[in-house]
Amino acid sequence: MTSEISYNYENLHNPLDILEQIIFLKKWSCSRANDNELIADIKSKSCLYRLYFAWSEEINAVSLTITFDLTVPESKKNLIYELLALINENLWIGHFDVTSKTHIPSYRNTYLIKEKSIESIKILEDLIYIGINECEKFYPSFQMVLWENFDPNTAANTCLMDTMGQA
Repeated sequence: MTSEISYNYENLHNPLDILEQIIFLKKWSCSRANDNELIADIKSKSCLYRLYFAWSEEINAVSLTITFDLTVPESKKNLIYELLALINENLWIGHFDVTSKTHIPSYRNTYLIKEKSIESIKILEDLIYIGINECEKFYPSFQMVLWENFDPNTAANTCLMDTMGQA
């Protein structure tokens, strides 16, 4: 999952600097709001994802939020909350939620960095891939509830099924 990129970690104060380079090498568009925030947009097979990274020097942690190009209307909020509970109980790492301000579904994860090393950056890169894979896996369940009026249990179970091969 991780790339084989070599960096000088001796003067690393902010892991977002390295993540920005990794994102650049993947040819994803990205921008820095400030030293502690990084935003990247990626087009997946399902939709457009926006990745938000935030670095907290106080607690030595990087927070990752991946948002979808969906909005949850008030009329579907309770169904989506039920779906979130069903999805989250099946995740090993991170969780899904819906932002209270924008009503956009998102995947979230935070990683504590004990030491600034290549292993920490590789773990961050793995967490990005895990997050994107989870979004790809469960994006259809959000669509099923929001657009096709599936009940949350059916939508979650459909996305949890193991499939063999590709159509």
